Amino acid sequence: MEERRRGQGRLIVLLHWLAIVCWGCVMALLTLYHYARPEIAYGFLRYGGITVREHWDPALTPLLEYSLWGCVAFTLLVLTLQYRRSRREQDGYSLSLIVLLLILIISLLLFYFG
Repeated sequence: MEERRRGQGRLIVLLHWLAIVCWGCVMALLTLYHYARPEIAYGFLRYGGITVREHWDPALTPLLEYSLWGCVAFTLLVLTLQYRRSRREQDGYSLSLIVLLLILIISLLLFYFG
């Protein structure tokens, strides 16, 4: 069978860039997580009488939750587009997006049950 494709198509290149955007969103979520989580009360802080926030920040926590769900939806969209675009055995699936989806699902489980 003759190979009619010449290199990667525009959609494949776009999907690769969308995968990079998905990972960038998760990096931004890590920063949001850092500011939303409870602060750690180290011994020297307690000794100095400095108060620390021992609960999740009520202003940032809903933003973190909705952003996690948004990243899950965006990652599923990119995986679906890749699946629908892949028609040959040589067309692989993005393992990094599957790993990212697992990380996001575990993060949501820890958020709700942890």
